[in-house]
Amino acid sequence: MPPHFSENQELLGDMETNKPYTTESRINSVDRPGKLDTTTSDAHHIAPSSSTAGFFQSPPQVLNQYEDDTALRRAMKLFLPHGVQEALKADLSAFGERVLTRQTLGWVLEAERNLPYVKSWDTWGKRRDELITSDGWKNLQRMGIEAGIVAIPYENSFQEFSRIYWCTKYILWCGSSAWVNCPSLIVDGVASLFREHLSDDTLGDERQVLQDAYTRLVSRDGEKAWTSGQWMTERQGGSDVRMTETVATYAPNCQSNEEEDAHGNPLGPWRLDGFKWFSSATDANMAILLARTQKGISLFYAPMRRALKEKDAMGFGTASNGVYIQRLKNKLGTKALPTAELEIKGMRGWLVGEEGRGTKEIATVLNVARLHNAATAVGLWGRGLGIVRAFARVRLVGRRPLYERAGFMRNLARMHTEYRANVLFTFFVSGLLGCAEQEKIAKMAGEQGKGVDKMGKLPNVTDTPMAVWLLRIFTPLLKGHCAKTGITGLQECMECLGGIGYLENDDMQFNIARLYRDANIVPIWEGTTDMMADDAILRVLYGKNRTEVMRALSKWVTEVLEQNAREGSDIKTVASWWTDFKQTLIDLPKSDIERHARDIMSRLVDIVQGLLLIIDAATDGNDVAQLVKECWFADKCEGMSLKPSSRRSSTNLQASDMRIVFRQAKLDPLGAKI
Repeated sequence: MPPHFSENQELLGDMETNKPYTTESRINSVDRPGKLDTTTSDAHHIAPSSSTAGFFQSPPQVLNQYEDDTALRRAMKLFLPHGVQEALKADLSAFGERVLTRQTLGWVLEAERNLPYVKSWDTWGKRRDELITSDGWKNLQRMGIEAGIVAIPYENSFQEFSRIYWCTKYILWCGSSAWVNCPSLIVDGVASLFREHLSDDTLGDERQVLQDAYTRLVSRDGEKAWTSGQWMTERQGGSDVRMTETVATYAPNCQSNEEEDAHGNPLGPWRLDGFKWFSSATDANMAILLARTQKGISLFYAPMRRALKEKDAMGFGTASNGVYIQRLKNKLGTKALPTAELEIKGMRGWLVGEEGRGTKEIATVLNVARLHNAATAVGLWGRGLGIVRAFARVRLVGRRPLYERAGFMRNLARMHTEYRANVLFTFFVSGLLGCAEQEKIAKMAGEQGKGVDKMGKLPNVTDTPMAVWLLRIFTPLLKGHCAKTGITGLQECMECLGGIGYLENDDMQFNIARLYRDANIVPIWEGTTDMMADDAILRVLYGKNRTEVMRALSKWVTEVLEQNAREGSDIKTVASWWTDFKQTLIDLPKSDIERHARDIMSRLVDIVQGLLLIIDAATDGNDVAQLVKECWFADKCEGMSLKPSSRRSSTNLQASDMRIVFRQAKLDPLGAKI
């Protein structure tokens, strides 16, 4: 044995071939330009590697997610008519390519390198509070706006299917957006809120102001479109706004009320003063914010800039509408997103909705935002899995491709199975929102009653009221579950690449570490996991609308169970979960509900996702969908049992895992299909 080999290496040998470990086998076991050094008497001595010589890993090729991600295509097939799928194919495929281009990923890198900062004072000591963001951030914002990341559901080109279209494109976008999708999230919620109010015939002087803002919020024109801030959080609490200290004073005779915003609209009769602890869209054109009036917490709209009657000495024609940036937050992730502490002094704005009912008004925004959060978690995880699939296609371990490692593929198949359940759930809730929105869209267009009963392809959802109640209970469930599993999923993806996965490298195509750190905000943003459990269980299932929600939920679950009664042990499993769930709601003392809210929420998520996987597999008998369902139920019911699963119908588990991940049982070492 050559002296540079340890005794342990010799005894261990080559675990892949069960042959002794030799220098020659080491050279030949991987695809690298190792050469024997014949200039010495030791024929087994290899030339040392250097910075330019030796093994270099062939770079993976991350594929277009629209083409490569089976979960997305299956969800589209389940929830969209064939004609709509065909109509969307070109746009989604092109966008899936564009988000991976060198230009787009270069903008992501620039946004990450050139972080936002505040220029507080000008040369002469006058306070400006000018927020500076990178060109990469601005270009990504424009790209998302022009791609319709907000506009799609408001254009409503595919009616009740428009939200499914939006969901697909949004998921493709998240991994390359550098979090410009945060302002988009807020804009979507605010536009939905304004649409409701613009349908009100009793709207007063604020109609033109809200209409102008709404038109800009839903525009695809990069020059015209607006983004919006959403300011709720103050120092004394996160999403708990009961102690709000920002104060709104009705002052219609104030001289500044005669002034205009930067676009020629009156500034509004309310004066706002206070301090906001987090603002995640500080570079926005407008904001909605909560403030306290004599009648309680109320919601207000305010532009960020006001017009000056004459340009100032520096040539500026506008000034801040009473908003001052104290500092930007230093965060774990979402680095390119400017999140600030804001002091508000004399900000002028308009009351939105009824005074004293601000929390009810902003709930519309939050529900849309929570769907965005879930889709963001799915989008980030989906990009991570795409990177892992690309890596597995080209990485060799010894003489074997990485995808032939049974343990690696078992874990990767589990991840894809859980991811697929999340995708189905996200599409289902998006479809519910798309159906529920049709009545509001018709009302705004003056066509009351049109489209009310159009439920798209949502399985076992019969009418708009049912969709609305299911949407109310499923939205917090979806956000709470997808946010947490997205983080754990991305951690696994990072680990799959070993040390490379942990690197904050400049190649944004493979930087899973960035996706992972960014994903950690999702369970916090717009309500923590505990808040989602409290909302779903305490406020909904034990709240004033309990009867209506449980009626809709029971009808949906029962009908799906009955229609799929032939699906064997899996449908029986869900039926038993449902029975236990209902009994828990009856038996559990009200004093213990909060303590067990997360567990109850998790069981209801299992019921919904299990049924969606059963529906998907039963729809067309697709063998991969069947394998995904079997794998998901095996993990839920048998966990990490060392015994072979009785639920896995395939005798070749390696081939089964390959089909779940790659859609086929065999690949060549370079990843080509066989």
